[in-house]
Amino acid sequence: MGTWCAAVPRFRGRVSPVLDTCTQLCVLAPESKDGGAYWTAPLKKVSLYERVLEIQQLEVDLIICGAVSDLFQALLKEAGIQLICGIAGDIGEVIVAFRNGTLDQPRFRMPGSE
Repeated sequence: MGTWCAAVPRFRGRVSPVLDTCTQLCVLAPESKDGGAYWTAPLKKVSLYERVLEIQQLEVDLIICGAVSDLFQALLKEAGIQLICGIAGDIGEVIVAFRNGTLDQPRFRMPGSE
């Protein structure tokens, strides 16, 4: 399997509650095992179609997020971008948990998500 690139939408140091309107993506360094290895990419306030193109240009394959609209989720899926939805918490802690395979802990679930 080749390298992948994951991203987490950020708002005030936490996972942004809604992917559709986030203005920043923390893009994880693909080969890094260090939980802190990421850089922040700004997202413009544009249509969902344009956002998909922006995310594709960042070469993101997977987005870890809170909530996302059905339309945006469908557009991302069509573009080959996978989603892990219903995630909440501090960006650094979420990234470390993702890298360690422990993102399924209840403390990272958004209230009301399964």
